[in-house]
Amino acid sequence: MSDALDETLEQNPEALRHEVRQLREQLQRLEAVISELAVPVVPLLEGVIVLPLVGSLDTRRAQQVIESLLTGIAEQQADVAIIDITGVPIVDTQVASSLGQAIRAASLLGARVVITGIGARIAQTLVALDIDFSSVTTCANLRDGIEAALALNGMHIARG
Repeated sequence: MSDALDETLEQNPEALRHEVRQLREQLQRLEAVISELAVPVVPLLEGVIVLPLVGSLDTRRAQQVIESLLTGIAEQQADVAIIDITGVPIVDTQVASSLGQAIRAASLLGARVVITGIGARIAQTLVALDIDFSSVTTCANLRDGIEAALALNGMHIARG
């Protein structure tokens, strides 16, 4: 196999360069798809979007959260954005700071933020950073967050 590759490289280096370019383009497309799937924006109701986050949040992924949040608010013309961090085990100070930036950026677009699923460790980190949550509604779980988002839009769930 290696001999065939060496022979191809010697006989037609331009074909090999073309192949490498195509592979790089394909890799970029795959990275874009993975990036979109890593931070999905789910339209819940008219004016309400949900960002369910699962897994670790590093600085790069936190930046993706901000970008997805702002894009989702703009595209869906959302009044309320629910950020569900139930599936996030821990948030470091850099990521918590990014979360604060996301909240401020959302409010600049006219959207209110509801955060659901904050665990004890994450709460400690957010309090230690003194992030202003005065404009944020926090709820223990996603169900309560959806009800809060509806209430912010003057709606409610009628129970039968």
